[in-house]
Amino acid sequence: MQKLAKHSPFWWDLGYADHDVSCMGGPSPEIFEITPALRAKSMIVELGCGEGRNALYLAQFGHQVIASDISEAAISKLNRLAGALGVNITSGVAPVEEFQSPAYLDVFIAQSVLHFTERAVWKPLVTVLMDRTRPGGFHCFTNTLDQADHPIPKESLACGHKKSFSRGELEAIYTKAGWEILRSDHYIKWDSHPGIPIHSHCIEKVVARKPIGSENLSRMRAEPIKAAGMIQAKQFDTLKLGTLRDAAIEMLGPPSGRHVMTIAQKTVGGNNQEAIADGYVREDMIYGDHGLQFVNGTLAGKYRYFTPPKRLSIRDA
Repeated sequence: MQKLAKHSPFWWDLGYADHDVSCMGGPSPEIFEITPALRAKSMIVELGCGEGRNALYLAQFGHQVIASDISEAAISKLNRLAGALGVNITSGVAPVEEFQSPAYLDVFIAQSVLHFTERAVWKPLVTVLMDRTRPGGFHCFTNTLDQADHPIPKESLACGHKKSFSRGELEAIYTKAGWEILRSDHYIKWDSHPGIPIHSHCIEKVVARKPIGSENLSRMRAEPIKAAGMIQAKQFDTLKLGTLRDAAIEMLGPPSGRHVMTIAQKTVGGNNQEAIADGYVREDMIYGDHGLQFVNGTLAGKYRYFTPPKRLSIRDA
């Protein structure tokens, strides 16, 4: 384990500095879902890449990945994991404000990073990247929003969260430009990270796709994960992260809706688990407007949905 520099102002460096554990978990479901629809050797750009949960996964398919983060500990860990997995990633330590876009790209990923910049920074950047994205390309965002009953966590405010997004703002930008909105999710998530106790975020997740045109690229569809039933508030509140899947089912009964993501190859492990896992299974069990996220059989996150949970898949026609 590397020692965390005492002067680091970032709470996430505590996890990134430990090369033996995963700080944020494996690839996001939407990244896993869009992968089959990508061109061969796609150009991927990820800002705020962290330890590489998405970048490392995509690089294993032979895509060209450019990944940056403001954290030296994150990039050091990313490079070490890339070496262990035998993949090539162009990485660097830099703030969003210094990012120089390539001439073209196929995928842009910004998860929990742009809300640390002002609108005067992220809006022009998004415009440039939209123009440089090839037809059929994807932009994938996750931002934490400020909400009265779930305000921005104090550790994020201390790191410079700007509260610079409002719900639906990104969706409106891409809709006006004629992009297809595949996901526009809104939910509360409870999770934890190394050295940080369980906390909640109000999250917006947006996946937009540039029109394909006449190219022979796979088309995608989004479908709600329909699930009846419910979890009693007291049960939900007392269900602890780290609970095993079978114990949760014994307590709550089987879910009426499920979404399973299975990765056979080695990848970044589950949140608060090993840094690299030989396999990765994320299972979201849905009970009405609540969800439980299990990674390799262990509860890693809890959700309350304001919009129906969705999954993306290849559309036949």
